[in-house]
Formats: sequence, C-alpha cells, structure tokens
Amino acid sequence: MCLLVIQHQDAPKLGKEWLADFYSHNQDGVGVMYADGGKLIVKKILPKTAKDFESFYNKEITGKFCAFHLRMKTHGDINLENCHPYEVLNQQEHGIDLWLMHNGILSTGNASDETKSDTWHYIKNYLVPMLAKNPDFAFTEPFAEIVAEHIGSGNKFVLMDNTGRYQVINQNVGVQWGGLWLSNTYAWSAPYQVSKKSKKANWGQEVTVLPIAKSRYGLSSWGNQSLIEEETLELEDEEIYLHIESELADLSYFGYQQASDIDFALAYEFIYRMGMDAFFEILECLREGNMLEREFIAVMENPVKATRYIKTLVGEDY
Repeated sequence: MCLLVIQHQDAPKLGKEWLADFYSHNQDGVGVMYADGGKLIVKKILPKTAKDFESFYNKEITGKFCAFHLRMKTHGDINLENCHPYEVLNQQEHGIDLWLMHNGILSTGNASDETKSDTWHYIKNYLVPMLAKNPDFAFTEPFAEIVAEHIGSGNKFVLMDNTGRYQVINQNVGVQWGGLWLSNTYAWSAPYQVSKKSKKANWGQEVTVLPIAKSRYGLSSWGNQSLIEEETLELEDEEIYLHIESELADLSYFGYQQASDIDFALAYEFIYRMGMDAFFEILECLREGNMLEREFIAVMENPVKATRYIKTLVGEDY
C-alpha cells in the first residue's frame, strides 16, 4: 500500500491511535526527510511494532516541516535500502542533495533486479539521466508535467533538496487533513469526510477524532447485502485500490469533480459485488456522456440502483 505524507511545521501532533493506525496498514519501513541548515536530513527505520514507529515519530517527525513515508512492500526486499526516501542526486557529483519518496506501483517495474524496488529502478533509469546535468529542472512545472504523464495519476512523488525546495507530482489526487497532505485514503483509516482542502483552524479538531477501521462492507448503503454471488477477484486489494484511485482521479480532468471525490470504500464495494469490468463500464458511460454525474454517484452509493443499472447495461440478470 504505502502512505506518503507532507507535514506542515504547525501540524498538530498525532496521537498514538493514529500512529498505530498508520503503522497497521504499512509495516515494512518508515523514513523521513527534511532540510536543516542547508543539509537534507534523512532518517529511516524498520519498526517491529507500532510503539517503535511512535518513538520514531516523536523524535524525528513531529514539529517539523517534512515528508515522511510508511512502506508496505510491493516490489523489492524489506530492508533499509528499500525504505523511502531514495537518493536521486548528491552534493559530490551534482552539487545538490535531492531525494525522493513514492506512493504507488510503477508500470516500469523492477525486473532487472528484483531485490530493488520499482522506485529505485525508476530513479536510476529515468530521473537521474533527466536531472544530473540540470538539477534545478526538478522544481519546474514542465518537469512535474512530464513525470506525472509518465507515471500516471495512481503514483505520487515527493522530491526534496538540501535547501528545503520540494516538488510534489500528482499532488491534486492526494487529500488534506490535520495539517498533512496524504497521498491516498486507502492506506490509513481516513475519515469519510476527508477532502482535498483543510482549513488550518480545523487541524486540531480533525486529528482528535479517533480512527475507525473501514471494513470491506463498512458503508451502510451497501451493508451486508448479497446482490450477486460474491466474485473472487483476481487482483489483490492494493491493485484494486490503485485502479480506483487512478480512475477516480482521472474523472476530475473530465470535469466530474463530485464523482472523483467519492469515497474509495464505495467504489471498492461496487467492484467486489459487481466486478472490475462493471466498474470500467460505468466509468466509460460517464466519460462518454451517456450517464449523468449524479447517476454515477447514485450507482456507487446505492446497491439497488447499481444492480438495475448494470442489468440494463449488459442485459444480464443479476
């Protein structure tokens, strides 16, 4: 899964409940990076317990403007080298320290060395050749546009250098909560009301609400109704959520902002009950103008409407 976070220096301290929640979803390594006195400080740990992560957070993260990352392995071994962040450029060779954190699964993969992560390979094969002779390009809009198009909206990068400059790729598909920018809502127990924006005056109140784990059938509109025989999905949860995140993010580019903001748990439940193909069919209907945005949202939220719509669309008796 992985969770990538940018923390404002005035963000309220997270309680142990939220830290335990973050760790419970992402247990394969934690890293932080921040600039201090012209140096880029990088710290990593392989916590064995939520308490280990809490101690690391209290010592290295709280109260700082920083980016931090909790890893759930998809590619590469579980070790400190594969913990984020990763070095992109260094002072000795390039005159700058530049490191990167990533959330997502890159289609470029890690086939040439499966002990290393897909992120490590992407940096080596794409970013270093692009930036080695012009490090400042990393902080330009054209760089962000080129990389965003290449990696797709299901992936997010945060790059930071020793002066404190930072670049976020696909920042628009993350969420704001409690003085934090978070790369997704599936790798933690994100409140259902979490959104693209968060007012500073609300930060303290937001983090005092205790996490509530979202079960596979957690939303009342779907409940435990068995509309069809439950499908055994070939994809793992991580891959399903990445599809959901990517597809819903793309809807915003088509002007369907309300549809893109629906909770991932709703889309997951739709896929689990109706299948991935049905999800893609509904998305295509919306994009091609054969479905109103409010109808799309209703189908995602309402199991009866979902069943009727799919039956009409494919002519099958659900």
